[in-house]
Amino acid sequence: MRTLTKAALGAAAIALAACTGAPAPLSDADRAAILAIDSAFAAAVNTGSVDGMMAGYSADAVVLPADGPEARGTDAIRQLWTGMTGTGSYAFQMASTGIDGAGDIAWHTGTYHMEWTPADTTQPKPPAEDGKWLVVLRRQADGSWKTVADQWNRNSPAPAPPAAAPARRR
Repeated sequence: MRTLTKAALGAAAIALAACTGAPAPLSDADRAAILAIDSAFAAAVNTGSVDGMMAGYSADAVVLPADGPEARGTDAIRQLWTGMTGTGSYAFQMASTGIDGAGDIAWHTGTYHMEWTPADTTQPKPPAEDGKWLVVLRRQADGSWKTVADQWNRNSPAPAPPAAAPARRR
């Protein structure tokens, strides 16, 4: 009986050790799901769909835009995207440069190219912008992936604002 108890305890210890090991690496299905989130986001940017842009974020997400304050939580992120899409239209492309992670956390890096056309036709069209981004995602209870942190920055300094017209003298 003692040998059976020791064998059972040994088997339980081995099973417990296996459970506390490193988290599983991302699967091909995980990587495909993460790429699909980015494809949907880019399509939403190009159509000006704030709802589509919001679909990939968790409720507690944070967005860290280039040259701007953070937007934390659904309301702040929606306000950020609404403000940006309301000023004009975008031609936006993303390219993935890497996806990695383990367990319920993943990170995705890439590059982007963006052109903006102002809604106000009296404003000049700024030069195209190229940059890079980093997104951190967390697996949700239903198995889907949602972005919890999103940051980007351009490869070159922001263009200078247009010079103000000189004051007219009377």
